[in-house]
Amino acid sequence: MDENVGPSEMIVHLGPQHPMQPGPFRLNLRLRGETVVDAEIELGFIHKGIEKILESKTYLQGIPIVDRICYLTAMTNEEAYVGAVEKLADIEVPERSQYIRVILEELSRLQSHLLGMGEFGEFIGFVSMFMYTIKEREDILTLMDMVTGARVTHTFLKYGGVRGDLPEGFREKSATIFAGLKEQIAEYRRLFNGDEIYKQRCFGVGTLEAKTARDLGVSGPALRATGVAFDIRKDEPYLVYKDLDFKVCTATDGDIAARIEVRLDEMLEAMYIIEQCLDQMPSGPLFYEDSLYGVRTPTMRVPEGDVFHRVEDPRGEMGFYVVSDGSDKPHRVKIRGPVYPTMQALPPLIKGTTVADVAAIAGSMDGCTSEADR
Repeated sequence: MDENVGPSEMIVHLGPQHPMQPGPFRLNLRLRGETVVDAEIELGFIHKGIEKILESKTYLQGIPIVDRICYLTAMTNEEAYVGAVEKLADIEVPERSQYIRVILEELSRLQSHLLGMGEFGEFIGFVSMFMYTIKEREDILTLMDMVTGARVTHTFLKYGGVRGDLPEGFREKSATIFAGLKEQIAEYRRLFNGDEIYKQRCFGVGTLEAKTARDLGVSGPALRATGVAFDIRKDEPYLVYKDLDFKVCTATDGDIAARIEVRLDEMLEAMYIIEQCLDQMPSGPLFYEDSLYGVRTPTMRVPEGDVFHRVEDPRGEMGFYVVSDGSDKPHRVKIRGPVYPTMQALPPLIKGTTVADVAAIAGSMDGCTSEADR
């Protein structure tokens, strides 16, 4: 961005620490009066070196590391990494373990969307929305805690299965929590759409065009809000998603309100998916008895080769490219997360808007700097 300012212009730096941001990044704005005439994003303030750390750890030691890429998507990060290694080593996962993985990953989607919605509400001055969603999110975290023994970073997946079965009473507790959450989602929708300030700040503001989103590699709810029905669970099914009935939630306006609407719809679909899993998951082992890997194998060597595996995480496409040299550690790991391209879409979105709209637009994208700065 050209920092030479003209008459009536000024440069404003938002961040790297700012109340509107879920993590440290800097948003540089060139303003002419109240209007944003140019913008750019700076990242790298919390780079963690996750890829190189993974290359120095055994495959089993890598699982808790990928949890730390983004605490909101720990389960789907595990699925992307473990799934890539399972492809390389030709490891099959029993059907019961696949269903349990889907249940946990959809719960992860629910808690991530709930926190994202609450934070967005806070960014636009709707502070009480954060209080509402954080309560429901605690209930979802309780369900995850029942299964994994942890609320945020789980280390629950194992190569060829999962660490444990669903506990007694999980089905009944989830039914109670889902009944309450469905009512709350209807209430969130009523609160948002019935508020005149929300309408003025979110309808027709921060409109992302489908072509721009595709060109930048945007995925997840931000892409689907432009009318593009791309969802890896449908387009490239993994686990047992091909056996489940669910729709890809889309909207057509591409604005702030459309992105919020897609996430509300996706929370209902996530609960529908979990209910189906609980109804149709078979009995059986969590690991195949004749597997070379599994819960009793602390270290393992993976055959030489390379693979790319991707999953649909709460923010879009999360993929791992893993190269094995036949040892017990990956030779190379490259992560393709959804947040970096989503953040690239932010500058074109905010150009031409007013400075007061920036927080609302940025919040509606639901970015996670920790994931982009992995």
